[in-house]
Amino acid sequence: MDVGREARRAPARLRRGDRGSEADRERRMSAPNNVVEPIEKSWKELNQLVESLGPMGLTMTGPDGWAVKDHLVHVAAWEHSLIALLDGSDRRSAMGIGPEASETDSINAAVWSLHREEKPEQALAYFRQTHTLLMKLLGGMSDSDLALPYNHYQRNDPRDPGDDRPALDWVAGNTYEHYAEHITWIRAIQR
Repeated sequence: MDVGREARRAPARLRRGDRGSEADRERRMSAPNNVVEPIEKSWKELNQLVESLGPMGLTMTGPDGWAVKDHLVHVAAWEHSLIALLDGSDRRSAMGIGPEASETDSINAAVWSLHREEKPEQALAYFRQTHTLLMKLLGGMSDSDLALPYNHYQRNDPRDPGDDRPALDWVAGNTYEHYAEHITWIRAIQR
């Protein structure tokens, strides 16, 4: 968002009476960065789907052997990884797995193995608590913070020095883009 442009346009909007909705004003005042809104939108969609299934629906299993609760734990584990990325901690440790799991598939298998015996209520609590922690962290970050590269945050586990992609790429990939994938898979289980 170009703050200067918005500041110049604001008086004209106010004179016209174009103040936007209450929700628009609240969002502009409360969102510290531009990633919060798409995360919240996609999170709401995922939560509505989960709520529509009820507790027994969390045990429905797809052809790959994953129950809905496994998808929720998986999303939460990757959110924990994102929290660790942004606070400079070890990402695999944050997920509760060891360094032997290094590729995405082996990480996912390790997370599944770690949590597979959890009851649906435990999986749901982990899913929601982790998201709350992540949103608290993101709520204190600016767009400038999220534009910093991965290596700025992960100095002990850097990527290729030439990889200057912003941390925002990991935020998107481990939140709203990730939720969308799992919404699709959960809906497929539901059918």
